Amino acid sequence: MTQNINDSVCPFCQQNNRCAVANNQGCWCVDVKIPIELLKLVPIKLREKSCICNACIASFIDEPELFLKKQQDL
Repeated sequence: MTQNINDSVCPFCQQNNRCAVANNQGCWCVDVKIPIELLKLVPIKLREKSCICNACIASFIDEPELFLKKQQDL
């Protein structure tokens, strides 16, 4: 069974990630330094296929422990 991946959805919050790279446009995500610890949390099947939204990046940077707790509660 093939699973469709919606590359416009954040792998954490499932909201629109507002990434424009797929449309061959410049995007905010190209200029953002994403912590490697956060990138490692992206499910393997979504790595390099779905961008993390700006809100989740900021949440992780501000309070990594709280971000991790919220992900475990999902």
